[in-house]
Amino acid sequence: MDSEVQQVKDKLNLVEVVGQYVQLKRAGRNWVGRCPFHKERTPSFYVNPERGTYKCFGCGEGGDVFSFVEKLDGIDFKTALKQLAEKAGVTLTRGSTSWKKPEEKEKEERLREVAHAATLFFEAELKKRKDVQDYLATRGIQEETSATWRLGYAPASWEELSKHLLSVGFSKDEVVEAGFAVKSDKRPNEIFDRFRGRIIFPIFDLGGETIAVSGRFFEKVPGQTGDTEPAKYVNSPETLIFKKSRTLYGLDRARAAIRKADCILLVEGQFDLVLAHQSGLPFAVALSGTALTPEHLSLLSRLSKRLVLALDGDAAGVRAGLKSAFMAIAAGFDVKVPTFPAGKDPADLARENPELLKAAVRTSKTAVEFFLDAVRASLPPGRQGDERAYKKAVEVAVLPLVAAMESKIEQEHFMSLLSLRLGVSAEAVRAEVAKVKKSTPPAVGEEDAGGSPQLHKNGGESELPPLEKKAGMLLIRFGRESDIGGKLLELLGTDTLAKIESALAPNAEEWRFRFDREVGEHSSDEAVAADMLADIERQVGRERFKMKFL
Repeated sequence: MDSEVQQVKDKLNLVEVVGQYVQLKRAGRNWVGRCPFHKERTPSFYVNPERGTYKCFGCGEGGDVFSFVEKLDGIDFKTALKQLAEKAGVTLTRGSTSWKKPEEKEKEERLREVAHAATLFFEAELKKRKDVQDYLATRGIQEETSATWRLGYAPASWEELSKHLLSVGFSKDEVVEAGFAVKSDKRPNEIFDRFRGRIIFPIFDLGGETIAVSGRFFEKVPGQTGDTEPAKYVNSPETLIFKKSRTLYGLDRARAAIRKADCILLVEGQFDLVLAHQSGLPFAVALSGTALTPEHLSLLSRLSKRLVLALDGDAAGVRAGLKSAFMAIAAGFDVKVPTFPAGKDPADLARENPELLKAAVRTSKTAVEFFLDAVRASLPPGRQGDERAYKKAVEVAVLPLVAAMESKIEQEHFMSLLSLRLGVSAEAVRAEVAKVKKSTPPAVGEEDAGGSPQLHKNGGESELPPLEKKAGMLLIRFGRESDIGGKLLELLGTDTLAKIESALAPNAEEWRFRFDREVGEHSSDEAVAADMLADIERQVGRERFKMKFL
């Protein structure tokens, strides 16, 4: 891998890569421009093409072509290496961007090929169905938008996609494992399509490759029994290539716009997302069949800390939004929420008039102000004027938002606001916020400067840096003799691993428990281990390959 990284660096001109994002002018042996990582009037961002490095003397950011693309696009080292290798014309060997065995990597590649083939099939089927195209038009989606987002249609039949995928060389197991078919309980060794009679929204990874789909119900399969209408949306299950807790629909297209606008618009559905982009809000992303997770926030925090939560207006949407707002505020985001007309969602406004959606986003309220209003509206009709009930609801729902804020100045501002809105003393609000802070359990993992989970300090292990703590968790969970242990040995060396084991051995059981907490309920041991290893590999790789700017 070392030689491949160097090959990529040797073949790429850093000035050309940076020049796609920053307007540069020659200044002697260097090139200079305004830093893309912070706002400035006087250019202080320098690129040295001879050494392949950049440095901003305003904010201190610096590094090589890999760190530049990682930071600006909000991607990890593996993705940056893959993208830059393609640009440089360098072919990466299998496994060069992953700790996984060659056969595991090959299996993932096959599943990606299944997803790609399925997407092409769905796109072709949509072109055959004028009625489905007309429906998309009634929802406000333009033909160009449909093509850009590669929308498709799953025929209302039981086996059409499966037969097509088998005919082009995929096995039944591969089609099932990629999430596009289900094994039959009634007919052994037979499979049937997971998506039937549905409008298909392909979901892409950060490299723009299809890894899953979401299907919106359009029609039943002819002859299908039962009077109840199927679920409105069916999403791909979790697979080797698709992890819902770490995937955001549209992020591959929105990254540059998010960084440019320094703002993230988070919507709830596929139609909301596609129409937001069509309406001129290219910094929008959507969840993919799951609630907002710490992994989502970690991804987004690399791009911006300003988050606009576009919620569905019903009670369930408000409850989900309150939970999301709390998580985001606790993670250091500045959270705002737009107000939509009763019964309307972002897709409705975009269809009626895109300017209405833009205006709603532009005039978003802070999360505290929004939920102060939403809490009153959520009270039973006969009690919305009951001030005691309202204050109690605010205490339960809104005070935790203020308690989660890191900035004491922000807290003071909103405690004063609550005091005025509730008609109580500032001291009373401050005392209740303190109670909330005291009763709120600590987070499973605090975020370090790089956006990675950092464990709380406890005894001797506090002397280890975050990277080595991650390595320690992996060593204790999987052991030195495992594939993961072998990869850690390759990355960190014998002496470093011995130091880590010595520091953590007295509390091994506790560290196993901490790893289990990192896994949580939405992931698996292997998925979390892969993320940790990728983070360790990225940091080690950057230190190993970056050149100092002189």
